[in-house]
Amino acid sequence: MKLRRLEVCILIFISLIFTYSAFISVKQDNIANGLLRLHVLANSNTSHDQQIKLLVRDAVLEFCEPILKNADDRNEVYEIMNENMQTLANIAQKTLWDLGENRSVSVSLKEEYYPTRDYTDFSLPAGGYLGLRVIIGEGEGKNWWCVVFPPMCNELAVSEKTDYLPKKYTIRFKTAEVIGEIRNYIFG
Repeated sequence: MKLRRLEVCILIFISLIFTYSAFISVKQDNIANGLLRLHVLANSNTSHDQQIKLLVRDAVLEFCEPILKNADDRNEVYEIMNENMQTLANIAQKTLWDLGENRSVSVSLKEEYYPTRDYTDFSLPAGGYLGLRVIIGEGEGKNWWCVVFPPMCNELAVSEKTDYLPKKYTIRFKTAEVIGEIRNYIFG
């Protein structure tokens, strides 16, 4: 009889864990569905290449801000960005050339896994997000992440525009981190 009670308790506990995990996973998906992340990878980790990365980032953000200004949701952002990918690639490449760099740059728009990222006033849980990925040269250097839509890519924007995210998401979800990592491991 004691064994039966233990088995029931274990089953209830496992059920609660799965229910909670599903709840957190849905929360992460809801957050992800409202964002466009930016992921810029430098050619290498030299200080020169890291500076180049930041200048390319600035050019990308300068281009994206006005064209996404009136977008209402991620689907509209996707359409706008998809229509402007070649222009964006040209701007990133021209930025490199203007700096005397002969490296290539590639720009893509796709779903990708992002680890948990802490910003000044909030944290985004690990998981799959629509990402604007900019790779400079070999793309083997440190990367730089932020949120292009809604615009939160600099400290001023982060501190002034956190009203885009509901306050209940400003805490870090350790469970969401773990679930995001597991989902990424299983589904790629």
